[in-house]
Order: sequence, then C-alpha cells, then structure tokens
Amino acid sequence: MASYKKFLIQQQSYNGTSYTNVGSVVDTYATYGIVCQEFPFKYMPEPKEPAKRDWYDENGEDVYIPTDGLKLQAYDVEAKFLYAGKVNEMHTKIKGFITFLYGRNSGGSSMMAIYDEYTKIGKRGVYVAEASEDIYFYNEKAPEGIATFKVKFRVTDPVTDITLTI
Repeated sequence: MASYKKFLIQQQSYNGTSYTNVGSVVDTYATYGIVCQEFPFKYMPEPKEPAKRDWYDENGEDVYIPTDGLKLQAYDVEAKFLYAGKVNEMHTKIKGFITFLYGRNSGGSSMMAIYDEYTKIGKRGVYVAEASEDIYFYNEKAPEGIATFKVKFRVTDPVTDITLTI
C-alpha cells in the first residue's frame, strides 16, 4: 500500500493510578497488513449525570457541577478494519491481530493506547469489547484477497488525548 494513514497501538498495563507501556508501538499495517478503514472517535462523549439531591420540601434539585466541567462517560466505538494481501496469509495475519488486541500475545496486555493518524485522535485506557464473527470475504481462486471486519473498543478514559509515534 503506497500511502496510508497509520493506526498505531501501544499495549499498556494499568494499576488503578497509572499506565505503563508494554512492548513497543505497533503499526497495524506494517505488522499485520491491516489498515483502519473507519474509526468514528467521539470528540466529546456524553456527560455523566451530575450528583444531585432532591429535597421534598424544596422546589427543583440541588445539583453539584464540578468546577472543571461535567464528568464524561466511558463509551464504545466500533472500528472497521481492512486486510488486503495474500489469501494464504490472511487467516494467520487477522488471527494474530485479534490475538494482539485481546492481549493474548506473549507478554502482552489487553489494555491499550490507540492513535489514528487520519483523525489525529488517540486515547488511552482502551480495550476490546467485541470482535466480529463474519470477518473473511475473498475469492478462493485469486492469490490476493480482501477481508473486512469490525472490532468494538471500550474507551475507559474519555478525557485524556494521546499521540503515538513509531
């Protein structure tokens, strides 16, 4: 693929207070022959319901709004990926990619930081919520094939923007 925008992933561990990188940043195309076709990031996800009290002897509500703005909910985002390459490598490459996403690779972790060069958006605190079942579409008689599949990610840290580079 002559020119493409990279989709970068860094496996991380999270101990409840800080993130630690696990392994190196992975370019999905260079490693697995897979590019990101769609990644509809949310610039501003839905806010959480503010803390409030409802007093029976008063009108309305007593609402607390933090001085740094409304708190944001975690959210799911469904990405569409594309593999274009040799049919005899397709299953191995896609399986390796999904194994990596689930943190089932040797020394891996299922928590990730992701960065899309096309949208220039990256998030940390991301994990796979689901990978689609029907992922392979190709002509068995041709040496080259194309497969598209979807992966649903859960973004647990909707506030922190990150950038990854190789």
